[in-house]
Amino acid sequence: MKHLYLYILLLLGGLVAQAQPFETRKKDEKVVIPLEKSPEIEYKGSPINLRIAPKKENNPWMKMPEKSIDFTGKSNLVQRKIEFKPNYEVLNDHKREDYEAPKGDQFFGDFTNNGKFVNVYCRDFAAIDGDRVSLYVNGVEEVRDIFLLGEFRGFKVELKPGFNKVEFLALNQGESGPNTAEFMVLDDKGNTIIRNRWDLATGSKAQLVIVKDH
Repeated sequence: MKHLYLYILLLLGGLVAQAQPFETRKKDEKVVIPLEKSPEIEYKGSPINLRIAPKKENNPWMKMPEKSIDFTGKSNLVQRKIEFKPNYEVLNDHKREDYEAPKGDQFFGDFTNNGKFVNVYCRDFAAIDGDRVSLYVNGVEEVRDIFLLGEFRGFKVELKPGFNKVEFLALNQGESGPNTAEFMVLDDKGNTIIRNRWDLATGSKAQLVIVKDH
């Protein structure tokens, strides 16, 4: 019986001896524990050059407007009513309905040109007041009722051998007499043959002759 107890004691002693190294190894095992404050460590290696981004300057063009944009369509521009008053001194003081233009035709000369055609242009050089003319060549009405504007209107006139009589017949005197116009004639190469003005009473003509001798 004593031998049995001794055997049990020896067995328990061996188990205790084996358990102690396990507990010791468990206590010696390292566990990562976060520190409240990291220690300052002096770096002895070569310094590292870090590129620091340049400080951004305020771009005046990217500033937000102080006032919000008005999408209502209202304009801040001041609208002014302008009343146009023509300078009648520049217009030779023609703004008189009872003005009596000198009656009779106006002859501007004869010119020699052997081209195939000429281009005839006319426009109202004074106030655009409704002056109207018709174009005649050798007594035949070629263009009827031309309304004179501020821009030149042109017409091609075929030249025949001999005399080519070009006439502008004043159909009216517009709102401010007389019938006023600037005209010019160019040859088939674009050269100016004549450039002049007329002042016509109603029924009068501005005349010129183009002579084609061959």
